[in-house]
Amino acid sequence: MKKSINIDYWYENTLFDKVELWMMLPKEGMNQSVKPKQVHRVPTEESLGYFILHKNDKIHLNFDVDWYNPKSYEVYLNNEEEKYYLRNTILSPINAEITALAMEITKGKNTKKDQARDIFEYIVNNFKYKYPPRSRGALSFLKAKEGDCGEFSFLFSSLCRSIGIPTRTIFGGWSNGKMNGHAWNEIFLEDIGWFSVDTSMANIQKNNRFSFLISNIRTMHWKKYFGQTEGQRIIFSKDAEIKLSPSYINCVEKSIIIKPLYINNTPFYWGQESLNGCAPYLQPAYVKFDGIFDPSSATIKTFNLIGNWKTKENGIRGILSSIKAMLIMPSLIVMVISLFWDILLLELIYKLGLISGFLCFILRKERTVVFSILLFLMILSILSTISQLSACSL
Repeated sequence: MKKSINIDYWYENTLFDKVELWMMLPKEGMNQSVKPKQVHRVPTEESLGYFILHKNDKIHLNFDVDWYNPKSYEVYLNNEEEKYYLRNTILSPINAEITALAMEITKGKNTKKDQARDIFEYIVNNFKYKYPPRSRGALSFLKAKEGDCGEFSFLFSSLCRSIGIPTRTIFGGWSNGKMNGHAWNEIFLEDIGWFSVDTSMANIQKNNRFSFLISNIRTMHWKKYFGQTEGQRIIFSKDAEIKLSPSYINCVEKSIIIKPLYINNTPFYWGQESLNGCAPYLQPAYVKFDGIFDPSSATIKTFNLIGNWKTKENGIRGILSSIKAMLIMPSLIVMVISLFWDILLLELIYKLGLISGFLCFILRKERTVVFSILLFLMILSILSTISQLSACSL
């Protein structure tokens, strides 16, 4: 049986004599153009592939996966695994300030689930979504009070881990589109297993409910993001700061063309250094450039740093998504044109297109209440147009 989502990933070394690349490999069903030089099992129970790409070499991976479903994961952690998901890291540190804040937020709550819920609501209510952030990491997010999905997730991991709740930051993306990355969390609860928590989507849905109005992403009431997702996600890696193997040796000289990103307000050069031998995150890949880049020959683009990927839903959902994409924008353009030319046939065309597009939203279960209302109103409108056309033909 064909799986729900197709993932197509490629990375081409167009600039350097050599690029080393690390990424998590799918469990099965992968078509690939280049074999990894090494595969290493990591504590998250994933397989970390290591590739070497010389100038003009290209990796191309194509595979199908099912939608993200944390309930299918294990429901037991041994002592070593529990220790790993309680560890202190650079992006999600555990210190006196973090621990005191977590204890204050969860005061009076005795179960890990209730404590995690209080932390979830605290972050949703007290921070602002902003992309891109000035600096990455929980500490800078705590001070700036604004950041993107990564920062929301890093802080949630810090606070939960500081009071003994095993937590990981998940890096993945959405099931339709190009380069559409996202980060969220999972906490481990006894007798339940891994439990999904998405503070950034909850924050967006609470403060800007219609930001995903015409997207291919389902949305929910913000409180449901504690324990649920909309079911349209893929996973690239199951935590941040995963140790790279073979060891990542930082570049002595930093290329001046690569602008640093900031982690906890300290400059960090992506592709030229690691966080104590770890990739900050694998979404889906981390690289190391060999040599100093010549800025006169080309410029560094995002795909030089992480590669390219696109995702597509298979089956009827993918078909509905394609139909929706073909109908909505052209119909809106025809609608605007009809405002300047009073032609009933144009009205009929765009209204039919919008009715079909709204129906696709409903069948895909995306904002069903909103699009059901719009569908009803558009049906009434097209009936009026048909009535006018009939009158004109008599």
